[in-house]
Amino acid sequence: MNFTEFEPVFTISIVARHVQLHPQTIRTYERAGLIEPHRTDSNIRLYSNRDIHRLIQIKTWIDELGLNMAGVEIMTKLSDRVTELEARVNELTMELVRRRAATDRRSLPEPEQG
Repeated sequence: MNFTEFEPVFTISIVARHVQLHPQTIRTYERAGLIEPHRTDSNIRLYSNRDIHRLIQIKTWIDELGLNMAGVEIMTKLSDRVTELEARVNELTMELVRRRAATDRRSLPEPEQG
């Protein structure tokens, strides 16, 4: 089975084991708005691969950089903004490539009829 990065498929117990965090810690991060798991109709939290990546990132910031929750919130916002800006740069780069290709095609000499 192949899941997308954003597809919510993992329960909190699976995620907690994988990222080596207590489920209550994960719930604390959720309350702080650092992650937003999907909720089923029966209110069960389901996490995606992207959520897991974010939790690992948060754990790294706390364990290796010594950040507190305020620092983690700032880093999360900065990280999200960098991701948005990188996507925008990629869009603009592709648009530039398309425009240059169109300009190059128009500036080619017409083939001679012979």
